[in-house]
Amino acid sequence: MTRKGVGRGVWTCAFAGALTLVASGVAAAQVHYTAQDADDAFAQLSSEVPGLRASWNFETGFPSFMFGRPIRLFGVPQNDAEYEAAARRLVDLYPGLFGFDSSALVTEQVKHIRMTQIGTTDKVSVGFTQWVGGLPVEMGNVSVLFNSDGAIVGIENNGIPNSAEVDVVPAISEAEATVLALREFAHPGAKVLGVDISVVPNQLKGAGELAWSIDLGGVWDAAKGLPLQEKIQIDAHNGGVIRRLNTIFTFTDLIGQQRQWRTPGTLPDVSYNPVQKFKYMRGYTTSAVGTTNTDAIGDWTITYSGSSNQAVTFNFSSNSTYAWVTNKAGSDYTKTITATPGVKIFDALNKYPGQYQTAQNNAQGEGVAFREWVKNLDPAETKMDFRQHLNVNINSSCNAYYDGVSTNYYRKQGSCNNTAYSTVVAHETGHWANDKFSSGNGYDGFGEGSADTWGMYIYDNPIVGEDFFTSGGDIRTGLNTRQYCGSCGAACYGEVHADGEVLMGALWKVRDYLNITLGDAAGDSVIDNLFLDWYQGYNASTICDTNETQILTLDDDNGNIADGTPHSADIELGFEAQGYPGNY
Repeated sequence: MTRKGVGRGVWTCAFAGALTLVASGVAAAQVHYTAQDADDAFAQLSSEVPGLRASWNFETGFPSFMFGRPIRLFGVPQNDAEYEAAARRLVDLYPGLFGFDSSALVTEQVKHIRMTQIGTTDKVSVGFTQWVGGLPVEMGNVSVLFNSDGAIVGIENNGIPNSAEVDVVPAISEAEATVLALREFAHPGAKVLGVDISVVPNQLKGAGELAWSIDLGGVWDAAKGLPLQEKIQIDAHNGGVIRRLNTIFTFTDLIGQQRQWRTPGTLPDVSYNPVQKFKYMRGYTTSAVGTTNTDAIGDWTITYSGSSNQAVTFNFSSNSTYAWVTNKAGSDYTKTITATPGVKIFDALNKYPGQYQTAQNNAQGEGVAFREWVKNLDPAETKMDFRQHLNVNINSSCNAYYDGVSTNYYRKQGSCNNTAYSTVVAHETGHWANDKFSSGNGYDGFGEGSADTWGMYIYDNPIVGEDFFTSGGDIRTGLNTRQYCGSCGAACYGEVHADGEVLMGALWKVRDYLNITLGDAAGDSVIDNLFLDWYQGYNASTICDTNETQILTLDDDNGNIADGTPHSADIELGFEAQGYPGNY
């Protein structure tokens, strides 16, 4: 029994002799699944659905993505409960494909993905997370994508096979694991930021193991101008260090309307910033009459029945709706205005702007702009409906970073401009979105490449960090020619941002080709929607051939990407320009 290539870089199975049927309806804890079981299960499903294809995870021996023909074995779901039931039935009928049955899965979402507006069919994604013994499996998830006619057209499996065999009773205590992690971190003054226990993948074993995850930080590297922060995973049975993960992701009836002086376009702070409406900013009266938030067009109202003028103070914190900004160069910027009941006033913050004030305005405005871009594509999407914390004017230069709880931006200093602007904020917020959508910010450059793509798409500009340097130099561009390394998660360029250029370059070129074919506005609409749909429908976390395949599956309108999708020619050209192997 062998695996052989079908198309370019896509794997399926060839079989000879009798087929061993897959056990179904047996609890995963009672069965140990092997790569042979996965081969047999795929053969069984392929006999029911001729032409089905799979990409295989050769570390585990199980398929990571199945696609290519519609699977119509479970009826036509009529509601969310039936979609979930059909997805679970798939897993339970073919547990050998996954290495577990559906008892290991907790339903996270049934997401309806609107795609008719870009010329293809609507989809429904059922997303599961994997659990064992009441503990989560790190990055363990399964996504089942349905077409509008109820057929299954894509199956993503990131679960750990045989996870039920993991002993979830730790032999090493939390306190012991913390001591071991601090010893490994080896930085005096380090603080414990968080402790968790879960089942984590062991790539060398192709299996899972129980681990304490200790988040450590509170240490500043003056030479790099960055905090030192890591997640150290300790084997909960023998105390060994499983892995160390860097968790700093660098960029490198009173009424009125509140406006701000804010950096225009995608350039850093300049002296001619135009006035713009200030969205979702917090205001309050000093006499405790009431509080307000400016709305999507900058308007605000405080219900008030009196007749005397009131002082209303606006700032960037105090529970602003979607963005909370902290100025690290001094006190946070505030402005107090006098409001007359019944008279709408128009006022602008930082009318004579300086670097530190404008950085606060930019951070608040660009943080909100990220959420609004998502909401404009899908008003029902809620994953970015939270208060971002943005720290600005940090006393260092030439960088920005995301640390899991905030995004952080440096002042103008040395050879670099203030980094709180447009695509830099979008990139760092993109790391946050990667976490919110459960794709994560992995080691191989996927997190950096996708964070760049959020920035490029939101601002419709291939340059990320335009004029980042005071001399006029940029950071990265989607027009790069860095090529796909040839295997999933290869990280072959030695630096995570360089590795990420493969993905962001491919996704920008897809946008370019779509714009040539459809025109700028229509092309942007197609790829913006497909990019968000990719996050909503799947949990991709590595740079891999399946990046392209999953997007094609979303774009497809009949469950068979081999006969093309509405936009497959442009999608193929974009990915192939970056060295991806293609699907035809």
